[in-house]
Amino acid sequence: MTVKLVPVVLVLLTTLAIASSQNVAVTSSWTPPPSRKSKTTFAPKPFAGNNIFKGEAEVWLADTAVKLKGGILKPLDDQFIAEYVTKVGSHVAAHSVKPTKKYEFIVTAGWRVDAMTAGGGRVYITKGMLEEIESEDELAGVLAHEIAHDAFAHTGKTLTRQMFWLTGTRKVKSAAEVEEAIKKLIKEAEKKPLANLTEALLGFSRFDELEADRAGFYNVYKAGYNPRAISSFYKRRAKQDKEIMGPGAYVAAELLFLLISTHPPTEQRTLALSWESNFVKMPSKASRHDTASFTEMKSRLAAAKE
Repeated sequence: MTVKLVPVVLVLLTTLAIASSQNVAVTSSWTPPPSRKSKTTFAPKPFAGNNIFKGEAEVWLADTAVKLKGGILKPLDDQFIAEYVTKVGSHVAAHSVKPTKKYEFIVTAGWRVDAMTAGGGRVYITKGMLEEIESEDELAGVLAHEIAHDAFAHTGKTLTRQMFWLTGTRKVKSAAEVEEAIKKLIKEAEKKPLANLTEALLGFSRFDELEADRAGFYNVYKAGYNPRAISSFYKRRAKQDKEIMGPGAYVAAELLFLLISTHPPTEQRTLALSWESNFVKMPSKASRHDTASFTEMKSRLAAAKE
């Protein structure tokens, strides 16, 4: 397996996509699960940190991420799916660590199993991810993970740190300055592969992922879903990778993830989530929130592939 070290900013700017509504108006009737009122004492809380992308600058950053790769973006042409994902996402966001923040949930036509955020309250999820998930609880878990990245300002803090190290940028005063600062950072990152390796070895991104996992766990719990769905999704993906790669190659890849990847190994993530289950009254293992809207979404995705 070849591991290519790519700066976080490059990953962000090359994977975003925007969705738009279909002309045919279809409305999904959807009912959320009952929320849980139990206290979540051990849920992580956002802290200020060093972040130059606050307030309006957060929106400038999100706009720049879209603008720099806007030419290759392709929307998913299905209003029903877009509305359904927005309803689930809005319900989850209302139970997040920042329940009053305005979030936008955007379904993309990408085939990769992926979800992401550039901050600014915008959460992107690909068609490939929607095809992969097996329950609304898993969908809620994926969205909650990205909501946490946004709420904890992981993108803004990461870029603030990278800009300080590589370009000396310490403030931005306009959308134009943000765009120029990002372009400058990309150029410097390409010139200095050792800086990329150092960033990976220090493990900042892996910590952010674990933090988003933990926050997502408590988020979906409070929203009424089964938080076990998050671990189930990770384990199923890991099983698929192991079958494709073979046990030996998979273990080697997981070791590399532990050392230099932007994401932690699957076993580390599932173990951490299992630990959090000790601090709340968990639903039964088989508990899940089945809805006709989720079934309809999966049917539409399947029909589009035929």
